[in-house]
Amino acid sequence: MKFYDLSWGPFPRRVTIYMREKGIDDVEIVPVDYATGQNRASDMLARNPTGTLPVLELDSGSCLTDSYAIMEYLEELYPEPSFIGRTPEQRARMRILLNHIADLNLRAGPVYANILPQWARALKQEPLVSEWTRPSFHRSLEYIEMLADEDGPFLMGDRITLVDCAMYPLPHHNAANYADYFLTDEFPKLKRWFEVFSGRPSADCPLRDDGLRESDETELDPDKPYWWRGTGEPAAWGAWGAKKPATA
Repeated sequence: MKFYDLSWGPFPRRVTIYMREKGIDDVEIVPVDYATGQNRASDMLARNPTGTLPVLELDSGSCLTDSYAIMEYLEELYPEPSFIGRTPEQRARMRILLNHIADLNLRAGPVYANILPQWARALKQEPLVSEWTRPSFHRSLEYIEMLADEDGPFLMGDRITLVDCAMYPLPHHNAANYADYFLTDEFPKLKRWFEVFSGRPSADCPLRDDGLRESDETELDPDKPYWWRGTGEPAAWGAWGAKKPATA
């Protein structure tokens, strides 16, 4: 099998954290250059028409394209140690938390893309969208905090699960790339968990490299065809698959 990876990407990182924690070392990791739009090259679109990452290419040649689905598929191939819970109740509680984590990631996009100054390079920002979406983002954090285990060290107790792998990449991404630490004292269980998990070898990650981390334009290569510069194909395509207007 081949795993098409974006080393700093929050969604692919769910899977790479999972594989490292699980000890899965017989899946080939294939890096994809998102900065220059390689994820939208013809060969990648043949694997995943949405142009998003991650992608797991199976031995049969078919592909899986969702981080949750990929982790659950690998969990069936490598069932021990279990990362999905050992009882029906544990598995149900895991899915509840995963749903809230999915909501959190969905709400993070409009919150941060509309206020972080670097994102003005990629889209026309509307701060009111961030203001309108932030309460929902905050509510997702509140739900996850309420459902997290009281003692840890993991979100579901003394065993690591898919929940930890799914939750960690987003707060780490914001903290490492934008110095945005949204797991504040308001969320004591999540803050404690994040600090502990950050010390695990699987948590190591490079910084974002597509020009939407650097705060100063002078830090960027003026000739590099970053996907958000809107010239040519596939770089003219926006972050979520919508082609950017020429005047954007």
